[in-house]
Amino acid sequence: MGKMQRQKAKNKQKRRRRLIGEIGLLCFVILLFVYSYNLSHSKASVEADAATEVKDAVSEKEKDNQVMQVKAKELPNDLTATKEDSRKQEKKESETDVQEIAINAEEKEQPKETANPASNVVYLTFDDGPHEVSDEILTVLDEYNAKATFFMLDGKMKEYPNAVKQMVKNGHSVGLHGVTHDRKKFYQSSKSVLGEMNQARQTVFELTGVKTDLIRTPYGSYPHMTDTYKQAVSNEGYKLWDWNIDSRDWQLRNERFVTSVIEQLGYERHPDEPIVILLHERPETLKHLPKLLEYLKKQKYELKALDSSMTPIQLS
Repeated sequence: MGKMQRQKAKNKQKRRRRLIGEIGLLCFVILLFVYSYNLSHSKASVEADAATEVKDAVSEKEKDNQVMQVKAKELPNDLTATKEDSRKQEKKESETDVQEIAINAEEKEQPKETANPASNVVYLTFDDGPHEVSDEILTVLDEYNAKATFFMLDGKMKEYPNAVKQMVKNGHSVGLHGVTHDRKKFYQSSKSVLGEMNQARQTVFELTGVKTDLIRTPYGSYPHMTDTYKQAVSNEGYKLWDWNIDSRDWQLRNERFVTSVIEQLGYERHPDEPIVILLHERPETLKHLPKLLEYLKKQKYELKALDSSMTPIQLS
């Protein structure tokens, strides 16, 4: 008997849970229906309100237009003419502004002459000479009315003394490049640097009577010329020059060095910095030198020689 009562109690609990579930589901469906109805009704109301606002705005605009037309008809003829003149004046001023903008744009596109004359000057410098082709290089330079600076080695000057004399006679600058052109020997100490430069300077003086203070160290001053070395040559009165355009004629050894120079001329540099081109006295450079000079002349560059009054540029 106890077993049957327990079974009936279980069945009663199942029916109660099922009923509760069905009631819950029914409530959910009712709530969902109410929500959907309210959402639909709200959307319709919003759309109706928006349509009404648009309609009202259009009506208001039409009214404004009608009022303006009436007022325009009521305006005196002289006032209407004044407004017409005003519109014409505004149009004329607008056209003038456009023309001025166009003129300004054209002026910006046109290359202007720089205020810095040095930017129109190129300084050609030749290292490692003199050479057996020095006389021919000098002839080519004269043909283009070009001046240059020659940084020369002591032994080469003694081998081609007439070339050194001709350089000075033709109005070129002569400078010093040392004696050995050996990195280890030259940069051994400040004493070795000064020793080579002093020997080369003495040779230039004996050949030409020129006491030059222009020097260029082998392979350029960076990184071998320490601050101590630079101070030593400065105390001796020397002006240490490097370059900012390396023609790479020492590496290319054909007309490609001309292309290299032209490309580098387009690079940005400090406006007060002179354009100094590194070249070498060698047959390959001589062969294509006219092409380079022709280009520089067409670009209206003036080809000058370095002098003691200028501030040297140095590699860093």
